[in-house]
Amino acid sequence: MAERSERGKALFRGVKVRIAATVGLLVGGLVWVILYTAFWAGHFAWYQNLAIILSTFLVVPAVVVVMWILWGIGIGRRVLHWTDGPFDG
Repeated sequence: MAERSERGKALFRGVKVRIAATVGLLVGGLVWVILYTAFWAGHFAWYQNLAIILSTFLVVPAVVVVMWILWGIGIGRRVLHWTDGPFDG
């Protein structure tokens, strides 16, 4: 029973940090876009502003997705290690 509890703890190791990072990155990205449009957008042409805002909306989610994919790969490796193989029932 204690082994199962330890597995559960190991399974969700790092989730709090990743949730906080996800929220921080998304809020930070939105704050960046708001500050950019409020203070710096007037110095560039509309297509440059569009490129900067679109790149923000592409880069921030990409960082979040990569972070969670790497976590999922680590979880998969731990579960595979616990079952001693991919085809154990």
